[in-house]
Amino acid sequence: QAERTVADAEQDVTAAREGENARQPALQEAKAALNRLETEAQTLAKMLNAGGGDLFPAVVEQMKVDKGYEAALGAALGDDLEASSDAGAPMHWSIAIDGYDDPALPQGAEPLSRHVTGTELLKRRLDQIGLVDAVDGPGLMKALKPGQRLVTLDGALWRWDGFVAAADAPSAAAQRLAQRNRLAELDEEILRAKGERNSWRRDVDALVAALDTARQSERTCREDWRKAQHAIGAAQAEL
Repeated sequence: QAERTVADAEQDVTAAREGENARQPALQEAKAALNRLETEAQTLAKMLNAGGGDLFPAVVEQMKVDKGYEAALGAALGDDLEASSDAGAPMHWSIAIDGYDDPALPQGAEPLSRHVTGTELLKRRLDQIGLVDAVDGPGLMKALKPGQRLVTLDGALWRWDGFVAAADAPSAAAQRLAQRNRLAELDEEILRAKGERNSWRRDVDALVAALDTARQSERTCREDWRKAQHAIGAAQAEL
């Protein structure tokens, strides 16, 4: 009986070890994925905080733009995004007068202001910037009123005064907005990755504990087996 118990205990140890070994790769992969996300987030955070000591932070730091619209905003406003919202700054945005009588954008152009939040200082300006498809830009440019402009999601620009700019590399402001959006995404991805890692870690910890228990049980069973063998020897000697 002791010998059969030892054999069962050995099988339990083997099963527990195989279970742990099967889940360790998934745990390591989850840890590696989390490390990659955290490293990317730390890098972006350092880049975004590089100019955090400026006396007059740029208005772009207050703005939130929908994902995919960063290049359009950067092309539409360019260096104007580097101006501050602080009235004490040498170059700043101030509260615009009511634009109730501003002309409407050409039909088919969507106001960029629908995709940008964070500050009201630029709303009147953004109301006069229309989002269009690249094929529609040249034709709609003829319908622009003074001060209006058209942009595409990839950064092409048509202005009321005839100025045209093809989509090119995104501006520094557009890159910064995209980085901030990516950082927000990373925060959510990191939370999910931590949940997945913790789930695998709990599974592995439970299996490690089960393996320790199985090993202890095996040692106890082997000791009982040895005692039984000694008892057999003693009984044989007495017989």
